[in-house]
Amino acid sequence: MNTTITPDRLAELAMKALERTAFMMADPAEVSAPAVAKANRRATIRYAGPASGLVTIRTTDDFLRSLASNLLGEEPDDIDLSTCGDDAIKELTNILGGSVIHELGGADNTFSLGLPQVVNSSNAQVAIDRTCALDCEGHPLFITWDPDAVATKKVA
Repeated sequence: MNTTITPDRLAELAMKALERTAFMMADPAEVSAPAVAKANRRATIRYAGPASGLVTIRTTDDFLRSLASNLLGEEPDDIDLSTCGDDAIKELTNILGGSVIHELGGADNTFSLGLPQVVNSSNAQVAIDRTCALDCEGHPLFITWDPDAVATKKVA
């Protein structure tokens, strides 16, 4: 079982997901704390199994408008970010969470993948050494893999 995903590999997984699902091209970019701080949209997804952790996506409204437009086949001006933007970032987060699980050995091991959650607070610390940055058609996209995050249990 693979236990480490490098930022470069995370970028490859994200680029493939964007090309496959939204027909969007992306190139690796430099990760910097000031650039990440400008990303006003964030979503996370937790996974658990032989390993547990968290995948977080950070981006901007402009990226989400383009992503939702491509996913839905609509014009960007017709996209309502309050609904379609949240759905688009959750969908991409879900896809990347599944890709991370597969990379960690999900084909041979049983993992569970939580539901993607939009996170309104943007002041969380970013593990730059576990984050990849992409320039997606002129828009920034940051993906962080946190293998140290502990999966939380729901209280009944």
